[in-house]
Amino acid sequence: MREVTLFWKRDRIKDLDIGELTNIFKQAEFISYVKRVPKDIRIILKVNFCDGKSPKDIVDLHFLELLDVILEPRDNSDSYLILVKLNHSVSNLNARTNGTSSVPGSRLDGEGLTYIIQGPPIKLRLVSTLARLIAQPDRISARSLDFNSTLNHSALSTKQLKLAKFAYDRGFFDIPKRTRISDLASEIGLARATISEHLARIESILMDDMFSSYDEAYTDPKLVKSLIETVTMEIENDDMNLVDNMIHLLSDIKKSISSQIVELKSEEFDEKTDDELIELAVKEYEENLSFIDEIVEEKFKSSSN
Repeated sequence: MREVTLFWKRDRIKDLDIGELTNIFKQAEFISYVKRVPKDIRIILKVNFCDGKSPKDIVDLHFLELLDVILEPRDNSDSYLILVKLNHSVSNLNARTNGTSSVPGSRLDGEGLTYIIQGPPIKLRLVSTLARLIAQPDRISARSLDFNSTLNHSALSTKQLKLAKFAYDRGFFDIPKRTRISDLASEIGLARATISEHLARIESILMDDMFSSYDEAYTDPKLVKSLIETVTMEIENDDMNLVDNMIHLLSDIKKSISSQIVELKSEEFDEKTDDELIELAVKEYEENLSFIDEIVEEKFKSSSN
């Protein structure tokens, strides 16, 4: 289990699709979930409004819907406690992974927006990658969480951990190997191909858990395209506020991709093979830019006319 903290300065938030937050809230702190499914995420927030603003101004936020004012402040130094429905691409993906979640400490304050998420490394990377694509954070930190239970909070599932231990005990990971996949498969009673696939998956998860970075500049273009497809599928064309927001969000992603292309082209490599890999990555990034333009033109612009 890992925890990733992403932070954006307040003045940078203003230019994003959630920028209107800074005009309404002085502070907003995540307290807890009430309901958590994609496109219907209900959360409790502790908030202080900007001067002249009140709960009724939340209607101006396309991604937040005020459901209830749980507690009103007794004086100016006190805070509101409100129940809202959240509908944003990052939070929806967070809910859809069925493994990652935001935690208390996530907040908007005078310094900026702090977004803290916890979960298994691979699922956590999906959510953090989408957040970074929309706007590169000013700070990113990650840490492993120790709940004094290696079995329950390993990067591997319980079944994967048992299979890995079984293979280890029989010398599958020794050099040279003391057993073959076919021997393991025969003893367990599963097909050789099934055992081979499971062990390859286990190795991939462990490598990702050990060496993955949540702040690396390079993002796999194939993952970028997959995330773009995921977030655009959830938008209903008859909701113009959400359509306009999605166009804004895709524009932010385009800026991020363009920035990565510039960085890739500026790198110098000694090996020809490396140059070819960079050229391929640039080509895939450029294809993603065209893909975004196609989505905006075909799916969203037509509905906004």
